[in-house]
Amino acid sequence: MKRLIISMFLLLYLSGCTASAEYVIGIGTGAMAASQKLFFEETAKYLEKEFGARTIELKGPIALGELKELIRTKQIDYFISSAGFARLLGEEGVRELVIYRPGPNEQDRNELGSTFFVAKDSKINTLAGMKGKRFIANDPNAFYSYVAPLGEISYAGYDPSAFFSSIHFQYKRPLDLFKALKDGSADVAALPSCFWESRLMDNPELANAVKPAAIVSEQPCYRSTRTYPNWVLSSTRGADPAFTKRLVAALLAMPHLPDGASWSVQTDLSRVDAVFKQLNIAQFSGAKPWTIRDFLQKYSFSVFVFTIFLLGLLTFTGFLYFQLRIRSAQLIKTLKEKFHADRAMRETEARLLSLQKITTIDHMSSMIAHELPQPLGAILAYSEGLLRLQKTGPVDDELLTEMLIKIVFQTRKAEEIVTSVRSYAKEQKLKKSPLSVNEVVTEAVKDFTSTLQDYPLQIEFEEDPRSPICSLAPLEFELAVFNLLKNAKEALKAQKADEPKVFIKISSGETHCFVDISDNGAVISDSDFERMGSVFKSGKASGLGIGLSIVRSIVQNHNGSLVLERGKNGGLVCRIRLPIFNAE
Repeated sequence: MKRLIISMFLLLYLSGCTASAEYVIGIGTGAMAASQKLFFEETAKYLEKEFGARTIELKGPIALGELKELIRTKQIDYFISSAGFARLLGEEGVRELVIYRPGPNEQDRNELGSTFFVAKDSKINTLAGMKGKRFIANDPNAFYSYVAPLGEISYAGYDPSAFFSSIHFQYKRPLDLFKALKDGSADVAALPSCFWESRLMDNPELANAVKPAAIVSEQPCYRSTRTYPNWVLSSTRGADPAFTKRLVAALLAMPHLPDGASWSVQTDLSRVDAVFKQLNIAQFSGAKPWTIRDFLQKYSFSVFVFTIFLLGLLTFTGFLYFQLRIRSAQLIKTLKEKFHADRAMRETEARLLSLQKITTIDHMSSMIAHELPQPLGAILAYSEGLLRLQKTGPVDDELLTEMLIKIVFQTRKAEEIVTSVRSYAKEQKLKKSPLSVNEVVTEAVKDFTSTLQDYPLQIEFEEDPRSPICSLAPLEFELAVFNLLKNAKEALKAQKADEPKVFIKISSGETHCFVDISDNGAVISDSDFERMGSVFKSGKASGLGIGLSIVRSIVQNHNGSLVLERGKNGGLVCRIRLPIFNAE
């Protein structure tokens, strides 16, 4: 048991003896002049003297990618690097503590920039000439060989992400960038300013194979970019705050080197922040304000598609607008035309109403003039006959009774005519009933025959054996037939026909009944027939000349029609067309 305890104690002792220092300071790779290298060596000696080798240890140089990983995994507590590299890791908890201050003879070497290099025989001399070329760098974390050059490209108004045709990282020594330019595997490289001048003495053959390009200053060295603070000592997220205070105090108290170099309090790093903000990286990722150019460069295709869509939408909107204006104008024009048409129709209806009133008066006077003479003439004839018989001697009672009955009949007929005219004047509907067309026409023929007196007119009457039934107002329809017969007689009388004849024929179909009244008068000329068809006037020598107009009105009131035709052998044919009565 004692042996086991002794063995464990020896193991722990030996482990403690071989363990690394308690705090580690890493030194990153970068452009380091001989005086700066000497300064960092003296700093290591000073710290070992102040804190002891087992308390603090300086390691390096360490490649920037590896140094970044050590910081993230908290394997080192402090590190020395360019101010740009330290600021890149601000989100990892890195804080700059002190900054290297060169001596008075160093010409402010801690303000460092970057220089672009191309092959000796290259025609590239300006920044614009580098656009579209191949760029090579050591490490994406290298501030002076990658970040600062891209910042200068962005300051010049270009998009760094699209400026070079390709960007390659070789993760080797800075001199290997010159080899890439010499053998043609790259077109442009960038390194910290003054690096090239320091290598002209060490490796003149390789240094003379390249040349600086896009130079903005030659003092103290060739430089292509703005200057930025260089070496700083920073703490990581896991650093002990108490020891950090002791470390900063010790470095600030470190004696100056013979050339005057020393550590100083960290000063203004706003230029480093500005270039990060310009490139939209590190803690400023996403904070860079968008410009129209940035937006167009990143979303050029989307902007193009949206522009086409917007133009299409505007064109379509304009088309709809003009179509709407056209349709609106058409609608307004149509409404105006409808308004004028309605007003014209109302005016026409008013004129028609006035004409209808005048026509009604004409019809009333015509009906009285045409219809009353027939019963009044019959009454006069019967009365005069009785007077003549009375003068010759006593009148037979039977004959007297017959004559008086005829006078009473004609008187009632005259009364019916007056009543009909009064109803017509009041625009009352005719009282119609289903009647036999044969019987109504027969009554009209009888009345007409009684007025012939001594005129030798032959009447041929052909009834329809099917005895069609129509809805008729008997008196009005008799008057219509009577007028047509009377007009035919007057026309034949005016023409002095040798054997005047009037033909009456009743026929019917399934839906309509026809009453044809014709005569054997002379052939009617086109002009005379056109005149009768247009104004419905008779061809007799005397009279009011509107008998046909009365007949037409009566027929139309029976839902029928009156058509005039020229006979095949002369004369006029008047055809009345009436609908057959339908009990349903």
